[in-house]
Amino acid sequence: MALSVLAILGVAAAMVLALVLARPARRRNTGGFRRRLARPRLKPLSNIEREQLISQWTVIKAQFVDAPAVATTRADELLGRLATARGLPSDSYEHRLRALSALFPAEASGARRLHAASERAATGDADVETMRRAMIAGRGAFEALVTAGPHNHGPEAATHRTIALARRVPPQRSGPLLP
Repeated sequence: MALSVLAILGVAAAMVLALVLARPARRRNTGGFRRRLARPRLKPLSNIEREQLISQWTVIKAQFVDAPAVATTRADELLGRLATARGLPSDSYEHRLRALSALFPAEASGARRLHAASERAATGDADVETMRRAMIAGRGAFEALVTAGPHNHGPEAATHRTIALARRVPPQRSGPLLP
């Protein structure tokens, strides 16, 4: 009988030891939490800066017809300047892309394609269709960075906000219909 009690106590001690050792392993797996904390915050853009960036992108798009390689390179440079202006890392392209991927996972691939097409265009190795597709993909990243909050609403935004509030339609409530 004493042997069976010792066996049961040994199994119980092994289970307690396994639980104690497994507990720190769960605590160490906080990578997702740290990644969320490390997510970069966007600096605000004024409406004037936003409009200037959008007009620059429009000029670059129009330039694509006559000089696709130059337009692709300028679009990549504009996207880099926009990302830096919004507070993403400016020390290297890889750090900036990593931060962009944390904020906009779907649009980061467009920025990557635009950068790759820009590098290929600089060497004369890119065809027009590849550059066109890269410009379209890069436009998604550009629009995401331009339109994402927080927004710095200066005095020029007060009238836009007032107009937007005036256009707001009140919610419809359903009730009994009167004859």
